[in-house]
Amino acid sequence: MKKSVFLFFMVLFLASEVDGQTVIPVKENLQNEKTINLSEIASDIRFVPLETTDDCLLGGDCYIQYADGQIFVSSDLLYRFDGKTGKFLNKIGSKGQGPGEYTNSLRYTINPATKRVYVLQFKTMLEYDYEGNFLRTLPADNHNVGACCLLNDTQLVYANDSYNYTTENQADQLYTVDLQKGKIIGKIASPVDKKLRGALNLSSFDLFYRYNGQVCFKGSFQDEIYQIQSPKKKVPVYVLDRGFLKADYGKKNAEIDPRNRMKGIQIQNIFETDNYLLVSYTNEKNSYQGVFDKGEHSFVNAVDKNGKAGFTNDLTGGPSLIIFPFQVSPEGTIVNALNAGYLVEHRKDFEIGNPRLPSRKAEWDKVLDNLTEDSNPVIFLVTVKSGR
Repeated sequence: MKKSVFLFFMVLFLASEVDGQTVIPVKENLQNEKTINLSEIASDIRFVPLETTDDCLLGGDCYIQYADGQIFVSSDLLYRFDGKTGKFLNKIGSKGQGPGEYTNSLRYTINPATKRVYVLQFKTMLEYDYEGNFLRTLPADNHNVGACCLLNDTQLVYANDSYNYTTENQADQLYTVDLQKGKIIGKIASPVDKKLRGALNLSSFDLFYRYNGQVCFKGSFQDEIYQIQSPKKKVPVYVLDRGFLKADYGKKNAEIDPRNRMKGIQIQNIFETDNYLLVSYTNEKNSYQGVFDKGEHSFVNAVDKNGKAGFTNDLTGGPSLIIFPFQVSPEGTIVNALNAGYLVEHRKDFEIGNPRLPSRKAEWDKVLDNLTEDSNPVIFLVTVKSGR
């Protein structure tokens, strides 16, 4: 009897497969914690302190992308920095309501093949070159403020994060734009639960990520992670099972009040490697760094020696690694940005004995020596291990 009960609970904690989708039991593993060193998932780490000048003073909340060896940061404006030195290169476009200007630059993506930057607005998409020159306007119908990503070198896919504002049972959620023809060439619809019609989610957001040459998407209201196979087709590959710990959207606009946000399990960001699916999420305003082992089909929450969410940085010492929201990483590299003031204040807390990468530790110490509380953020570029 005891053996049967034990096996029953083991099934709860392990992932299962339903209709070809791997179901990951997030809710059942909320209390399942493990100290995991960064060296278990990563082989290298670099530090890039972003140059601080009067022309590029960044705010506290930044949307960061690392692409084509360069770092793009959206704060009040969109900025470009050198990916090795952190040197400020230029601003991308300008803020305003005139031709070629954006009202915000939060949703953007980079095309390394053509060295173009695409900034999405509510109804249009603005194209710039790397030097920040405005080139043209492209359609982005029903975009609102959803995420976007390159599907390939000539196609861009974006999400309509208000697709649920409908009375229908399903609505178009994903749109693909042909960047050469300058028009929308594909739409992908999703079911709309009656409880979600007209609901507002300000606790998590639509997100895309790339793995193994494919683009994957998770909507803010959905548990499924989809692989986008073409402008008109998506296939579910994972289900993040939040159980009953989903936010209650019965009151349609409850999240306008910040006190009502971050209720239930809210997925913040996802990064996939050959061995792991890394899922950062919150529950009742507590942060978690989930780790799904693809080989063992197990899910656990990574914590450091102090019980805080994240991977313990045994490579160089430093803050524990967590996959922060609004930081977009290319395949094989996790991008993290840390506030300079926080790093200066907690420097003594980061010291460790016998770091695995002594030369990188020396670089890290040099970065800290040159930081002030008013410096721009430091970008961490973490190379993940490949292969099984």
